[in-house]
Amino acid sequence: MTKVKQGITEAVESDKGSELDPKCISGAQEAFAITNRGEVIPCCWLDTSIQRKDMDYGMLTLASNLDDYDSIDEILLQDEWVQFRNNLRQGKGFALCHHVCKKRDTPQHKKMTILSEGDEKNKWTKAT
Repeated sequence: MTKVKQGITEAVESDKGSELDPKCISGAQEAFAITNRGEVIPCCWLDTSIQRKDMDYGMLTLASNLDDYDSIDEILLQDEWVQFRNNLRQGKGFALCHHVCKKRDTPQHKKMTILSEGDEKNKWTKAT
């Protein structure tokens, strides 16, 4: 394991027990992402080789292949996804969830609204 990968792994592990403030539940960011493998995942932060080794994450991705369902909504209604969201609401998530979405005094991510001049139809919000 490289020093960088080891450092990231240690940082993630150290945040494992931190209180969660899940952005995908609060609406601060999108509630899912789509990988280049055609899987719907909880967010883009989780698309890592380390996370893919987690058994619970593997079960979630097995129930998340776009080719197996008619819509993303159908995927999000699968038992694995319902359980994942329920766990987040109870403060339980993957180690990376605790690292990226741990409760902080000041937000790590900001939300901005961008308006096209004089055109309310082209208003969009971006979380960064």
